[in-house]
Amino acid sequence: MTNLDGRNQWGEKEYPKDAALYAAFEQYAKENSGSGLKAEEQLVRLKSEFGLDIRRSKLYELRKRLSVKSVRKNIGSSAQEQVQAVLDVKANDLAGKWGVAQVRQRLANQGTLIKRDNVRQILHDHFDLEFEKRFVGHMDGLRRIPLDCLGPWHQEHLDGHEKLAEQALRMGEGVSLPIYGGKDQYSSFVPYLRVLPNVRCARTIAHAFLDFVEEYGCIPLQLTTDKGSEIGEMVRCHERLRLNAAPEFTIERWPAAIQVQSKHNTPIEGFWRWKRAGEGHSIKSAIFIGKDAGLFNPNNHMHVQVFRWLWPPLVQERLDEFREYWNNHRLSPQKHKLLPSGTSPRQMWLAPESVRANARNCSISVDTNLVRQLREELGGAEERERLMNFVDAEFKAAADDALGQLGYPIITLSSAWDVFVAVVDILTHV
Repeated sequence: MTNLDGRNQWGEKEYPKDAALYAAFEQYAKENSGSGLKAEEQLVRLKSEFGLDIRRSKLYELRKRLSVKSVRKNIGSSAQEQVQAVLDVKANDLAGKWGVAQVRQRLANQGTLIKRDNVRQILHDHFDLEFEKRFVGHMDGLRRIPLDCLGPWHQEHLDGHEKLAEQALRMGEGVSLPIYGGKDQYSSFVPYLRVLPNVRCARTIAHAFLDFVEEYGCIPLQLTTDKGSEIGEMVRCHERLRLNAAPEFTIERWPAAIQVQSKHNTPIEGFWRWKRAGEGHSIKSAIFIGKDAGLFNPNNHMHVQVFRWLWPPLVQERLDEFREYWNNHRLSPQKHKLLPSGTSPRQMWLAPESVRANARNCSISVDTNLVRQLREELGGAEERERLMNFVDAEFKAAADDALGQLGYPIITLSSAWDVFVAVVDILTHV
């Protein structure tokens, strides 16, 4: 019998607006190193993000109607454009550490979807010698035990990275670009990655942690850190927030924070190796250009101040791009790993049940008033600005004005020292 009203036993569904759907499909296409999420994974994400429960046939219908681009339907991208896109990405890889997967993920993050074989061929054509240099031929010698946890937000691993700090750069006092970051154990998702003036200052790390809490509106069940003294204030804030929001989790059974040796804090320590290969070497090489060419004088206070004004935003921009790459790239399947793999960290972070049926989101929503109170106990917003900024507001205004006189040129790893010299020249004459 004909169904005249068009309704069936599944009921009516409320679809999000086309713009929101298209943006979601664009994000799904970027993940898994540019291969895109599988249909089943997309269905899980649609249900998780929009409450939209549909079948595969409807998914394909929606994608077709919205003309969603995929790696198999890369409309308007010629062979020459693909080559140029790869070359543009590699322009920031001064150390030659980015392989096929990393370049492909970075392209996907920019909206350029290219088949893996095509990227590999382009890299072999233009950067063939890099493949042999990236070959891994050693192990670290430590006996590793597979890690496991309940789901995202169960254990957040935090650590500082000082390969761009003062002792590593050796460019004088105050010339330092240390980084602090966190990584979720279950999903390998990196929710926080920030360049800070000092990652050994307890108050700086505490303010950075509160920034993280304000951004996400929640805290993890447990923090895992090394045994440095800089984590004391952060742990205190976390314990108070957790006790206030979830007193049922007792410290005896569910520790709020665990401190281990750095070599055993493997989730975040291992991530620093990937970051060094992805961004660290290129950034360090770019910084040393000015050092080796004699453009930077560590005994010149103006040089130090301009360095501290110019380089942190540029490094943060590179970190944001790398974090986007990491969270969207595909983790290779690992048969000896207890935690899930085989898809993107973002997929496992947002839809943990798609890779493990019994996974649970362990995030704990916090009281924003208590967050503000803890901030005040640490000196308030004024103290945060002092601890988190590399230069004071007066110098920043003067340097920004000098940049305006230059016509606001785009600052990249390749152009940074040209801008540095020009800004120093203007400020010196002023």
